[in-house]
Amino acid sequence: MPCYRLLSRALFSLIAAIISVAPIALMLSSIVGNAQLANPGSSGSIVGTVVDPQGAVVPGANLAITNAAGKSVVVVCDALGKYSVEGLTPGSYTIEVQASGFRTTRKDDVLINSGAPQHLNLTLEIAVDQQEVVVSAADTTLDSSPEKNGGAIVLKGSDLQALSDDQDEMQQQLQAMAGSDPETGTQFYVDGFSGGKLPPKSSIREIRINQNPYSAQYDTLGYGRIEIFTKPGTDKLHGDVWMQGNDSPLNARSPFVTTQPSYYSYQFEGDVNGPINKTASYFASTYYQNAVNDSIVNAFVLDPSLNQTSFTQAISSPTTNLSSTFRVDKQIGKVQTLSVRYQLERTKQTNGGVGQFNLASQAFNSLNTEQVLQISDTQAYGAKVVNETRFQYIRDRNNQTALTGGPTIAVQGAFTGGGSSQGSTRDNQDHYEFQDYVQVTAGTHEFNFGGRLRGVRDANYSTTNFNGQYTFASLAAYQITEQGLKNGLSPAAIRAAGGGASQFSQTSGTPSVAVSLVDTGLYAEDNWKVKPDITLSLGLRFETQTKIHDHADFGPRVAASWAIPGGKNKPPKAVLRTGGGFFYQRFQSTNLLQAQRQNGVTETESVVNLPDFYPATCTTNAAQCASSNVSSPTVYQVSPVIRSPYIFMAGAGIDKPISKYGSLSANYIFSRGEHLFLTRNINAPLPGTYDPSDPSSGTRPTDSNENIYEYDSEGASGRNRLIVNGNVRIKPLSLFGYYMLSKVNTNTAGIGTFPSNQYDLHVDYGRASYDVRNRLFLGGFTKLPWGFGLNPFIIYQSSAPFNIVVGEDLNGDTQFNDRPAFATDLTRSSVYHTKWGVFDAQPIAGQKIIPINYGKGPGLFITNLRLTKNFSFGPAIPDENPPPAPTPAKDDKATTKTPAKPVKKVIERKYNLGFSLSSDNVFNHVNLAPPIGVLGSPLFGTSTSLTTVFGSGSANRTVNLDMFFRF
Repeated sequence: MPCYRLLSRALFSLIAAIISVAPIALMLSSIVGNAQLANPGSSGSIVGTVVDPQGAVVPGANLAITNAAGKSVVVVCDALGKYSVEGLTPGSYTIEVQASGFRTTRKDDVLINSGAPQHLNLTLEIAVDQQEVVVSAADTTLDSSPEKNGGAIVLKGSDLQALSDDQDEMQQQLQAMAGSDPETGTQFYVDGFSGGKLPPKSSIREIRINQNPYSAQYDTLGYGRIEIFTKPGTDKLHGDVWMQGNDSPLNARSPFVTTQPSYYSYQFEGDVNGPINKTASYFASTYYQNAVNDSIVNAFVLDPSLNQTSFTQAISSPTTNLSSTFRVDKQIGKVQTLSVRYQLERTKQTNGGVGQFNLASQAFNSLNTEQVLQISDTQAYGAKVVNETRFQYIRDRNNQTALTGGPTIAVQGAFTGGGSSQGSTRDNQDHYEFQDYVQVTAGTHEFNFGGRLRGVRDANYSTTNFNGQYTFASLAAYQITEQGLKNGLSPAAIRAAGGGASQFSQTSGTPSVAVSLVDTGLYAEDNWKVKPDITLSLGLRFETQTKIHDHADFGPRVAASWAIPGGKNKPPKAVLRTGGGFFYQRFQSTNLLQAQRQNGVTETESVVNLPDFYPATCTTNAAQCASSNVSSPTVYQVSPVIRSPYIFMAGAGIDKPISKYGSLSANYIFSRGEHLFLTRNINAPLPGTYDPSDPSSGTRPTDSNENIYEYDSEGASGRNRLIVNGNVRIKPLSLFGYYMLSKVNTNTAGIGTFPSNQYDLHVDYGRASYDVRNRLFLGGFTKLPWGFGLNPFIIYQSSAPFNIVVGEDLNGDTQFNDRPAFATDLTRSSVYHTKWGVFDAQPIAGQKIIPINYGKGPGLFITNLRLTKNFSFGPAIPDENPPPAPTPAKDDKATTKTPAKPVKKVIERKYNLGFSLSSDNVFNHVNLAPPIGVLGSPLFGTSTSLTTVFGSGSANRTVNLDMFFRF
């Protein structure tokens, strides 16, 4: 490790030294070049606008105008995408346009004459073609660039229509497309900023998924990174209005209930954008949703006669969401573009927290408000030096109130009832983020360097578990307890009959606490064109944060690519890519809150094993609770040696064009996680010393009977993935998708999870809960006859594993995650026969504990379709950049020339009216959630709800009606 850190520091110093002198030289050369090209005495000039393929302006694009002698002048487009250059000597010029997120566009032999200005509008192609490695001969040097990896997916224009218009569902779809899971996580960046919520769909210009996975600019893994770019204003007034409605009679009901309350959802979205003046534009949008969904309860409870019975119920859960966005872009001078974006979102929900095992008494109401302010300042010093400065402030105010009181009753594998443990919560978070990134082009080198500083203050008030919670190992134990109390039996008699709660816990103390965290990251990277067809990327990232022991994390990143030559004047045959790097994870403020709140002083949680005072609590019967000789206070703490987890990721792949209509990319990725977060009870009874029938038994490492929950970084993971991406673009068809084969093992499911053995993490190393071996995604767009369009969106996932547990605390660590053993004596009463094997819920010496996540759950198959029909009317939009007149074609069989066929031009109209019919899960395939894994539960091995990963829990299939108007 010392050698690794030394080499990392050396590499960082070398890159920083090179970068420090590059900007000065480039700026001087640019100034000299401009002075030699411009001729104030000449009357030649050129003006125009730079736009994307959808006609939206591209502010801040860099134009290099070069004459035949090789002298260049550089200009920057204003906030409306316009450029203007005067004083040019008449003659032939080459114009090259560059903008972040777009392919470089080059125009040769542009003739500029004296007199009237030459008008030339330029259209930049969005980097969606990074899935297509077929490029023109003039652009072959770009094929091996790291940001053009074929494993990426970029959505724009009509491809965006495949996504749901509902913000929450769209987020779930994007996560599925990124192939993200709890290990890689999903990182959303909106206009380069981390955190925050997704903007309304109408304001999105482009979405990039898994682009440049080894970039040193980002702290997170490249696979699972989703970058969203919003629209700037245009140079003319534009706008659109969109509405969507859904009603329960259109949908297929949930298979778990026979009757449901009526439910519905309607959404409205509108935006308007245009110029403020010659150097500024605006974009404003509003989104509103009013949804009344059904939360489905599917549990086993006791009826009024205290008999076990199945119980289903559909409970209405109204939700409203209002989001407004306003963005202004301003061109300042010739080199600076300022963008300011503000977003306000307010979400209100009634009867949240209900569904599956959670009965109606667990409901809570919530009101969440988020405000986001983003400021970006881009300065382009010539065509080769770009500096971008960003600032973001996020203000979150979240309030949650439980609707019932009294102790919570949690019956393993059956139901959760009684009072809601959520209590009242008020959480105020303030996030600050500052970035400064520089890009310098120097010959064959492209240097990128910069840094990010983030801070968060989290002030929280919470009475969670102040009401207390009883945990019962089974519905039978709860039934015996209730029957015994009804018959006047003593607690001892109830327990002797097999009843009694397994555990009681209750929190008390001061509910208010506030914490602050700061983290920073610095990076430097060099994308070096070793040869026109070979690119080598060397990068280094340094990260640190407060409130943990580890303060210095170095993450080297390296990538290389080779565009295999395809012959003279031909595109490359394929692109080979490889890379690797270290990616660190940060300790979050929510965990620090828990540690500082429940530290034994601010708050204390009492845990009583085998309590004999049900249904009283420590509040209503403090004397009995305090006198219990098995009461164990519980505190949280951060390990004094905790460090930032990291995942080392390395891979290799090939991008291959399939004729001129598509491409294929195959990538193998290996990753290894070390020092991953988890929570341990470091003062749990030592193995083999605890008797479940005697809660006072067990030898602990300290003399205290205290449970010490410690946040540690001792987890590990290993993963192998094969990802095949492909796309086909044959007019009028556009399809893109991927297939992923994956295998992942780990011994932690995240910082909020405990091991089954607090002293041996190896017994939990095995198949991860998110180990889905096969994933398939397909999306796209196609034009149909009579002006119709069709967007498919298909997701398939093979079965996911689930954990099988006994529902009891067998080792005294206060966790109910102990697994059974493979049965060796089938005569024991603790033996269960299941389709996954025969298990013993009370393991004895010599028996082997079953592996973690041993059960096999259901798979997932969802097909979403959207059918659209557009009508255009109104005056025709004049073409500011008409195609050149056709030139006659030479007829080889005659001496005369035949006229060329005229180019058919589609006339665009000012107004567009559209209608669409969309359906989620159009084939009505029942997609079940993971089964119940508690042995002894009457629902063991049964799925009790629908998966809500890509749809609604209210219905198995939904049908939506849409209408939009654009001008």
